[in-house]
Amino acid sequence: MVVGIKQDIPSEFSFEKEKTIAKSFSNRFQWEMVLIGIGQACIWLSVWPLVFNQIIPLWIGFIVATLCSCMAYLPSHEAQHGNYSRGKPERRWIDSLVGHFTLITLMYPYEVLRVTHMKHHAYTNDSEKDPDFGTSNPKSLWEVTLRVLDGSSLDYGKYLEVYADDNAFVDAMNRGTIVYLLYRSILLSLVIFFPFEALFLWWLPSKIGIVYTTIFFSWYPHQGTTLGRYKDTRFWRHWMPRYINHSMQLHVIHHLHPSIGHYSEPKAVEALKPFLIARGVPGAEQIPDRVSYNPLVKF
Repeated sequence: MVVGIKQDIPSEFSFEKEKTIAKSFSNRFQWEMVLIGIGQACIWLSVWPLVFNQIIPLWIGFIVATLCSCMAYLPSHEAQHGNYSRGKPERRWIDSLVGHFTLITLMYPYEVLRVTHMKHHAYTNDSEKDPDFGTSNPKSLWEVTLRVLDGSSLDYGKYLEVYADDNAFVDAMNRGTIVYLLYRSILLSLVIFFPFEALFLWWLPSKIGIVYTTIFFSWYPHQGTTLGRYKDTRFWRHWMPRYINHSMQLHVIHHLHPSIGHYSEPKAVEALKPFLIARGVPGAEQIPDRVSYNPLVKF
């Protein structure tokens, strides 16, 4: 029995049928994510010599760097779930490459994000075990922004204690700490020799990117939800076009079936809409019958 699944659901909406449909959307290679992940990091790296050589002004470099940082997490997120390798050992290098490289702009270690994200999926909305609880449950957008900026949402020490018996988790966190210290050392060196470039091309864009990522990946999808497979994530509408917020209105599909790649989620949510309504997924009734370019806007 899967935790959180009701037993009085009509057979036409059985969990087995839901899994079969979901599996049909879980095979496509997400080449767009590879392109976006590697591409944004390469663009970000290219901004530095362009600014240093005065080919573009620093303020343009700042805008480009900020856009890159806002595009950085999603490709790594796909890698965290192994959605590039799809269980094939010979392709795991793609997960690792994209997972690490795309996060340069956010200055975050891939291993830390990977293992804490897996725990988030396993214990979504659990106040003691969900590493994202501090950013998914604030009462307002302002509160979640402040928590991200002051660092109070990143209590990794607490989760090292919570999962002290999970050797894989602890080892990954320790490896990630080394990468984190490396990033900070590089940033410190840049601050000494190129203070304005370090501020406007890396530190400030990374902060903006982390706030953006937290708001759309953590806060909006889980705002006002509770515990349970079909209750801990919601469908929602937003004034922002979905291609700007990475279609996170559909994040509920990802939580139910993480193997569905990001660019397959719109078709998957169309097919699974009756199942989501039958299971009482928050906001499921608002899901459009067809997710085209932008039917998810709410003014």
